[in-house]
Amino acid sequence: MQYRVPPYFDFLIERFHRGVVSRFVHLGHWDQAPPLDPDEPPRLQEIERAVERLTQVLVDMADLHDAQRVLDVGCGFGGTLQHINQRFGNMWLVGINIDPRQLEICRQLDPLNHNELRWVGADACHLPFPDCSLDRILCVEAMFHFASRRTFFREVARVLQPGGALVASDIVLTESAKQVDVPRFCIEAPLRDGYGPWPDFWGEDADYRELGSAAGLSCTSLLDATLHTRPTHRFMVPHDAEAQPDPGDPLLRAAMMLKWLHDKDHLQYVYMRFDKPKSNDGNAAASALLPAEDK
Repeated sequence: MQYRVPPYFDFLIERFHRGVVSRFVHLGHWDQAPPLDPDEPPRLQEIERAVERLTQVLVDMADLHDAQRVLDVGCGFGGTLQHINQRFGNMWLVGINIDPRQLEICRQLDPLNHNELRWVGADACHLPFPDCSLDRILCVEAMFHFASRRTFFREVARVLQPGGALVASDIVLTESAKQVDVPRFCIEAPLRDGYGPWPDFWGEDADYRELGSAAGLSCTSLLDATLHTRPTHRFMVPHDAEAQPDPGDPLLRAAMMLKWLHDKDHLQYVYMRFDKPKSNDGNAAASALLPAEDK
């Protein structure tokens, strides 16, 4: 089955090869919102610090330790695993993605600290790993692209070891977005054009606690990070672009719609952790054969 890569990655890949963007392809996290000066463009260093800060927040939630087996689902350009690779040792680190171009960028990274790095072409709803084979699963700002959050949660529960954990961030439209007095397609169309696939656009199946419970996972943390991530749009949609938008640019239209939804509190950005119950059966499955890197 062929899956569509979100169109904004064409733009990001081109800019990565030109050295304009880093390996992080998600929003940033600010502990305190920076002062808003509409006349001053955002600084690249500011956004780079913020996107790495978001990565660190999720890594802290995951409570990583040396010698663990860690999967990053929807690994982008490898920024999250690079962050872990630099800070931990004797780790088995694997990233999966449906886009060969992104995996090729990831393969530029070298393992450090006696870690092993692998990059595998795979679908989040069909994880190519044995049961009970992973200690931690990370999924940073990718879940809304998946064909089914529910299927993804089931797959996570299957491949996690007892005592393992999923840590993720996700974007979901709030109930208030459904009450906006404009046709739904006016909101949906630009985001699908620029950021799709977005199968469950209106979050009909995005009750995270229920999804985790149905898969046998316990929700141990569910945090609203909307205010912490909102300043990212100062970088994504510069002030001059809002004043004179280019109607022929689908990526700009999508970014402006996302910013509008975020500013109007119609969009929620969530950090979450789910734990798989511990078992008395030990960790024998941890040595099961895991997939080799795609060549």
